[in-house]
Amino acid sequence: MKRTCRRVFLAGILAVSAGLVAAGHTAAKPAIPDPARFGAMTCQQLWYVEQKVLADGRVCLTTERARRAFKRSERCISSSEAILPGSSRDYLARLRKQARQKGCSGF
Repeated sequence: MKRTCRRVFLAGILAVSAGLVAAGHTAAKPAIPDPARFGAMTCQQLWYVEQKVLADGRVCLTTERARRAFKRSERCISSSEAILPGSSRDYLARLRKQARQKGCSGF
């Protein structure tokens, strides 16, 4: 990722995190954004949230980029998203739908 893109991406993540902290969530483990916010998020932010949900659910991440981003997550236990609760699978479906509507690649 180019340095400028990285700065923009990190600025976006910080903005989302700041909004979550302002909403009363702790900074130690940021909460997952409400699906109502998906429309305001960039493709990079949507990717990050998708990968975070998978990592938190202990689904094995498939790309090196994702593994690097979540290297401190608990060890994965399955490559199948079927291990996730239904609410997490529904959340990912909504996130991916929004990403496709935005024209984000990889969704």
